[in-house]
Amino acid sequence: MKLYTNGKIYLEREQFATAMLVDEGYIKEVGNHELVKIYQHQSEVIDLKGKIVVPGMNDSHLHFLMTAEYLDMLNITDVTSMKELIERSKGYIEDKGLTEKDFLYTEGWNQNYFTDIQKIPDRTDLDKISTTVPIAMVRVDRHIMSLNSKAIERLKLTKDSVSQNGGEVQKDVQGEPTGVLTEGAVDLVRLYLPETSIETKKQSLKKAMKLANSLGITSMHTNDAKDETIEETLALYRELEKEQALTVRFYQQIWFNDATYIQPFFDKGYTFGQGSFYNKIGPIKYFSDGTLGARTAAMREAYDDDPENKGIETKSQKQLNEEVKIAVDHGFQVIIHGIGDKGVERILDAYDEALQGKPNELRLGVNHMQITGRDLVDRVIERGYLTYVQPIFLNDDIPIVFSRIGKERAETSYAFGTLAKAGVHQSFSSDAPIVSFDPWENMYSAVTRKRLDGTPEDGFLPEEAVDIYTAIDAYTYESAYASFEEEIKGRIKPGQLADFIVIDQDIFTCDPMKIKDTQVLATIVGGKEVYKKENSNEENRS
Repeated sequence: MKLYTNGKIYLEREQFATAMLVDEGYIKEVGNHELVKIYQHQSEVIDLKGKIVVPGMNDSHLHFLMTAEYLDMLNITDVTSMKELIERSKGYIEDKGLTEKDFLYTEGWNQNYFTDIQKIPDRTDLDKISTTVPIAMVRVDRHIMSLNSKAIERLKLTKDSVSQNGGEVQKDVQGEPTGVLTEGAVDLVRLYLPETSIETKKQSLKKAMKLANSLGITSMHTNDAKDETIEETLALYRELEKEQALTVRFYQQIWFNDATYIQPFFDKGYTFGQGSFYNKIGPIKYFSDGTLGARTAAMREAYDDDPENKGIETKSQKQLNEEVKIAVDHGFQVIIHGIGDKGVERILDAYDEALQGKPNELRLGVNHMQITGRDLVDRVIERGYLTYVQPIFLNDDIPIVFSRIGKERAETSYAFGTLAKAGVHQSFSSDAPIVSFDPWENMYSAVTRKRLDGTPEDGFLPEEAVDIYTAIDAYTYESAYASFEEEIKGRIKPGQLADFIVIDQDIFTCDPMKIKDTQVLATIVGGKEVYKKENSNEENRS
């Protein structure tokens, strides 16, 4: 047994303990001085020296395998101009000795940060990098891809190419592909990328798990298994579990862009909740629309800065209804990407149709729920649908939201505070690799409603801020609730899995501006220490 003493251990809102007993991977008891007196002579005693202990962070939606692979790509997330994008990519091709037999694929550009020309890169821009090496570069939100002419040739895109899976192969006035693909059309490139071995993917995941543990993440809902890669991806995680190599617990969101793969998935005998506490089958994941940054989020009214554009509805209402129904009929939870108000509305319509007035026992949820009129917020509250939100998105969206959708629509959006106060089960997530999966930056954004640079001074819609207790619970208890696991994780209390972290500052009393600077000193999963900060002498074992 391990007895943790002299800490400030978070239990629930404004309730703390100073001691905790852990045994065989579970929390056995929590308490104060009396607990120490009872167990100190029969346990390994760990002195927390006044440090804060909270449950392990649980990211309720991200793409972890993509994130792991992303760590090894050409980094373009911080480029601030088209010129820098071109020059950095040229240097990478030269350093790696890439030729026409290779394929340069990377992700992370954001034209909103370009200081020279704020345009989506197309073939004319990427041809300045190379006309011999095929290049595909995906926008930070993964809803737009840019290709150079060699990649267009490799993908066999022509005047006759048609849209794919709700996406568009954009063309110029002559009808030739511009090199810009949107939404489902982005998947066209996958067939032409070099195959990554299973062993390489395993090593990438192990490396990324270490990073996740260092940030305090002990669980995540990962959205990697997609369409034709479902079998291979699920097998990858099963192998790591068999090798006892998982230091993060995974809840697998099964992603369908192509409806032809849905029934075969069920026919293979997969069932909801199948698996273990370390790796289990979770919800079916669909898409309703695109993103605000790419102007592909489906809107009820046109974009203010693009009056002819209402975004992209990735499938018809009829198709979305049918896809939700087949999942629900098979007893599966569903999570659907919806960013624009039209995209969110269509999700709610599909859920209402599937449930026919019955309670939301499958905990169907809306992922993102960004641009929302009050009527949509009220529907979520009334029907008890879950929301999976990413406060860190404010860092990218604050500079563009008013120009994109205007003041009236903006002021009823990113309504995290309203949803929390209404008792909606709202979990926090990062959607990595779109942004970092650092939970402390995410919680900072939720509490301050500011960008990472501290702007705007008064915050964006500060009335929609949440307090630190709500933020912590959204990253722990609510994420556990979203995976039907609130009885075994998400809190520090007897009977729960011993998944918790020790941090270096009191986030409950510190200046909210400092939340993002929180450092994790130790991460424990199932009672085992999977991360300890180097040069940290915070623990004194006896």
